[in-house]
Amino acid sequence: MTLESGAMARITERLADLASGAFLTQAVVTAKTALSAHFVRVDLRSDRFRSASWTPGCKVQLRTDRGQMTMRTYTPFAWDPAEGAVSLVAYLHGTGPAARWFDRVKPGDPCELLGPRRSIDLTGVGSRVLFLGDETSVGLAAVLGQTPGVTFVLEAADPAEYTEVLAALGVTATVVPKTADRRDLLAAARPDAYDLVVTGDAATVGPVRRDARDWTPAPGKVFGKAYWAEGRTGLD
Repeated sequence: MTLESGAMARITERLADLASGAFLTQAVVTAKTALSAHFVRVDLRSDRFRSASWTPGCKVQLRTDRGQMTMRTYTPFAWDPAEGAVSLVAYLHGTGPAARWFDRVKPGDPCELLGPRRSIDLTGVGSRVLFLGDETSVGLAAVLGQTPGVTFVLEAADPAEYTEVLAALGVTATVVPKTADRRDLLAAARPDAYDLVVTGDAATVGPVRRDARDWTPAPGKVFGKAYWAEGRTGLD
């Protein structure tokens, strides 16, 4: 790196830090709990959370590194405005910026977030819901875990691990192995009358939404949100 390029990099980093201070919510990590080998819960606190408008399904975007504006998106599963407290749960895989952040963060550390902002709006969902997703759907599943009438069918690389994590978050779910054709997921997804919520892998969300048009009985309403896609970053 030349002297000139190094100076430009430092200026860029400084601008990113100044922008984050102006536009992002400054919070502190109050607790970190390993739920399993691949899932971790992090609790945050900020006075700005007390006045924020949050509804189940909203997202926050977490800044993972100083000197950059790299953001990763999560669905808070608990939001306590009285305490200014927010809880996130993350599925850790690979060595990306989010995995590194959750690995190194500890109670007392500062963090920065954007949001809450609308992601998937479930205010119009009916009294019976079929919820399909994968490991990245864990936050939204935890939001709905105590809601009567929700049937959870999820796919995972390690169904036993995910089942235990969901149970710890208050979610009783059928978790099937993830396959390229989603055969196990679709075979388990046949309630009597329901609205459909499908989130997670774009390779699952799109085909399931199309396939659901021919289900008998068909879902009443369909709510879909792709959280990630193979070969893409920053998808939320």
